[in-house]
Amino acid sequence: MFIRGEKGFTLIELLIVVAIIGIIAAIAIPSLLRSRMSANEAAAVGSLKTIAAAQTDYNNNSSPHTYSVDLLCLGSGNGAGQVDFVDPALAQGLKSGFQITMVAGNPVTMTDGVAYWAWSATAWPVVYGSTGTRSFYIDESGVIRGSDILGFTGTVVLPSID
Repeated sequence: MFIRGEKGFTLIELLIVVAIIGIIAAIAIPSLLRSRMSANEAAAVGSLKTIAAAQTDYNNNSSPHTYSVDLLCLGSGNGAGQVDFVDPALAQGLKSGFQITMVAGNPVTMTDGVAYWAWSATAWPVVYGSTGTRSFYIDESGVIRGSDILGFTGTVVLPSID
């Protein structure tokens, strides 16, 4: 029974408010997920830049001058001069939803006759479409290359270092 002066909301008013909140959430959640993937991809690029800087430091501090052949060696304190060049999470190869791997390449002979080792590192999303939609690659040149892998179902062929 309706009494004058009674305050409160009717069931219909509450259902309308809940429906509006649901619509706003449906609009906001995909944007939030895209923002998180973008942040993960930016972190992966940053990790590859860190690896490139760590390899340069490793090369400058090792004798003879060479690059590290293993990502774990850059973060274990077992590198040149017993220094951690990257943080332990990156050294393990899993950071911000990306699997990061590093491989050594063939030795390259420079004009002064000293052999330097080539290297490359890749970052792949752990869950495609959730943690990221692009993969990234870097080598001793320091240039980061990206690839859109959304909807990818084929075989991955990584570039070789000659």
